[in-house]
Amino acid sequence: MSFKFHWTGFPPEFIAEALEMLTQALNKGENKPPNLVGPIIAKELDLGSTPPELDILEISELEEDRFRAMFRMKYEGDGYLVLQTQVQANPLRLPSSELPTMPSIGVVAAAQPLVVPMLLRISGLKLNGIVVLAVSKHDGVTLVLRSDPLVSVEVHSTFDSVPSVRRMLQREIEATLRSLFQEDLPVIVHEMSI
Repeated sequence: MSFKFHWTGFPPEFIAEALEMLTQALNKGENKPPNLVGPIIAKELDLGSTPPELDILEISELEEDRFRAMFRMKYEGDGYLVLQTQVQANPLRLPSSELPTMPSIGVVAAAQPLVVPMLLRISGLKLNGIVVLAVSKHDGVTLVLRSDPLVSVEVHSTFDSVPSVRRMLQREIEATLRSLFQEDLPVIVHEMSI
């Protein structure tokens, strides 16, 4: 058995709250790469026109004020997320007393940091995993992903023309999304439900 979703027209208030919670989740802890020098701001969120597919695997609780079930979730939608931050483009910064006085070949250091704005667009998200969902009239919604659901994602940024930066950003975003799905998404869903 599976669900059919009406997946259009999310209210602006919902999108604004989701953007705010994503911004908070992306800026918590010390896990940001060292060359990101500004906060990560979730600027745009479009959940797309394609809903996730949910197949019921097991219903373990079904009461008037409580529901708990396990689902297989699959998503290959057209939604996207745009993030904005600042990156230090010259991470090798030396005090002026240590700067070489003669031009040299090799690593270049600077007396001042060069901070550049960066936009990231995350799209082409493909997910496949097991989800446990509990809905309680009194306790709100609890969502747990039993495994890492990330299959693939497309990451595009202001630095796509630099292959090494593009590959590094792809790896960093995939790692961040894995953490977000396992740790932060359940908190966000629960907080939005109460």
